[in-house]
Amino acid sequence: MHEPAERMARGDPGAFRAVYDALADRLHHYLMLRLGASADADDVLQETFVRLVRNRDGLRRVDDLAAFAFTIARNESNRWLDARRRRGEAIAAATSRGLFEEAESDGAEAREAADSVALALASLDAEDREIVELRVYAELTFREIGEILGRPLGTVAARFHAALSRMQVHLAGERR
Repeated sequence: MHEPAERMARGDPGAFRAVYDALADRLHHYLMLRLGASADADDVLQETFVRLVRNRDGLRRVDDLAAFAFTIARNESNRWLDARRRRGEAIAAATSRGLFEEAESDGAEAREAADSVALALASLDAEDREIVELRVYAELTFREIGEILGRPLGTVAARFHAALSRMQVHLAGERR
């Protein structure tokens, strides 16, 4: 995605549209996981793209625009969550709302399975949960996740697989 970054840096409005079309759905899904509410995810998504446009001169130095956009989204969602905490709002786990919206239309069995997976995901520590969310739901590579979190690729891959193993144990214990 280096070429669209160059075009955005030059101010090409078509490049912005191409980047938005390529990343908006994935970013929104990731933000839903983090924030739990569609309206909040919409606001943070908008701020993410505003920051991309404002920083377009710096995009010439960006090797992976998707990883850069997810880093901005992560930072903005952290700011959003911090502000929410400061206002004293209760913060429900992102996995309890919005994560499996589509499961609601699939019936009780699908909702139960989605709830079980959400609980298993919620049982992970914050960084492992984020690695799983970025890999599974945002469909990022381990390299991209490593760039976002500032961790080596091998560490990210190992933590992902260990987290999945812990989730499997959690789910197996729940079925007993």
